Amino acid sequence: MKRTVAAAALLLALASCSSDTAEPAGGDVIDRETFIATYVDLRLAAVAAPDFRLPAAARDEILARHGVDAEDLVRFAEAYGRDLELMNEVWTEVEERFRSADATPP
Repeated sequence: MKRTVAAAALLLALASCSSDTAEPAGGDVIDRETFIATYVDLRLAAVAAPDFRLPAAARDEILARHGVDAEDLVRFAEAYGRDLELMNEVWTEVEERFRSADATPP
């Protein structure tokens, strides 16, 4: 439940920051799979961290592993944040991967 609320809050915050003329992804926006995989890894690491706070070094390592930075995640949300159908699919996929990872023994 906390994950769903956090994901929804992030989506709303990022969507509210995007302009009414946000265009679909161009060459400088990461693809959907990269966004989902990165976001899931960040959240899984945060859930495993004390106080659900991910240290900056751990965050940076996860971002680097996916070949992105925090701004790439924001650009994705800005580019697609107003496409509610697509973002619903993205957050559904994030939730499914979360559940799948939670069910996998360590």
